[in-house]
Amino acid sequence: MLNNNLLFPGPTWKIINDLIHLAGNICCLILAYIIIRNIVRAIKGLIARRSSGEAEELERQREAERREIDMVRKSNEILLHLIQDEHREEGDR
Repeated sequence: MLNNNLLFPGPTWKIINDLIHLAGNICCLILAYIIIRNIVRAIKGLIARRSSGEAEELERQREAERREIDMVRKSNEILLHLIQDEHREEGDR
């Protein structure tokens, strides 16, 4: 085993050791940042998909309501014509 003091004098070895620990801490912070960023992206994707699904469901509901309103409008027109025809027939008698 090498004696580190032979390669680097006392204070220099301490500085190198501190730099190695600092580099390790920086790597851990970068890894934690990447993991958290990926989790946030995944959550945003899920929220976007859910929002998209909710928007599609709302659009389907609106379309169904429009169709229902159209059906009611048409049935009202038919009833109006029937009533008008009935009044004309009564007037003709």
